[in-house]
Amino acid sequence: MNDPTSDKRNTFSSQATSRAEIRELLEGIFVAELLVPSESIWLVSPWISDIDILDNRCGQFSSLVPTWGHRRIRLSEVFGQLIHQSRVHIVARPDSHNDVFLRKMDDLSRSSDGTSNLQVAIRDTLHLKGLLGQDYYLSGSMNLTYNGVEINHEGVSLNRSPEAIAEARIHFQANYEADQ
Repeated sequence: MNDPTSDKRNTFSSQATSRAEIRELLEGIFVAELLVPSESIWLVSPWISDIDILDNRCGQFSSLVPTWGHRRIRLSEVFGQLIHQSRVHIVARPDSHNDVFLRKMDDLSRSSDGTSNLQVAIRDTLHLKGLLGQDYYLSGSMNLTYNGVEINHEGVSLNRSPEAIAEARIHFQANYEADQ
C-alpha cells in the first residue's frame, strides 16, 4: 500500500485497473509538465513508441494546447510542446522500433523557433528506464511503448524525494549526455 505522505509510490500492472493507474500516472505527469515545465526532462527507455499519452476526446486538456482538438494526443505531440520551454533529453537503443518516434521528434525540433532543445542519445547496452523532471523520477521495468503501458506486467515507482531526483539526474548526465 502506498503512503500518501511518502515521497515514493509503486504501481504494478497485472490487471486492467492497475494498467489504468499507470496510464493516469503518465497522463498526470505530462499534464503537470505542460502546465509547469521542468527546466529539463529526460526520457530514458530502450524502446519508445509514439503512444497515445493524453485522452483529450472530451476536451479536458484543450486549454493546454487549443489546436489539439478532441482526440487522443500522442507522446511526440506532448514533447513537441515541451521542447519550446524545456531541454528534452531522449535516450534509446539503436533499434528500428524507435525510428518513427525519433524521426518525429527530430522534425518537431527542426520546426521549432530558435535553438534546438532536443538532445537524443543512442546507447547499445541501454536497459534502464526512467522519466525524470524537475520534481519527480519515474523508474521501473516499463518501456514507453504500447506493450509496456497496456499489455506487459510491469512495475513503476514514482519518486519525488529531492535526493532520488538529484541522484538520477547526476547518473543521466554522466552516462547519457547526447553525442555531439
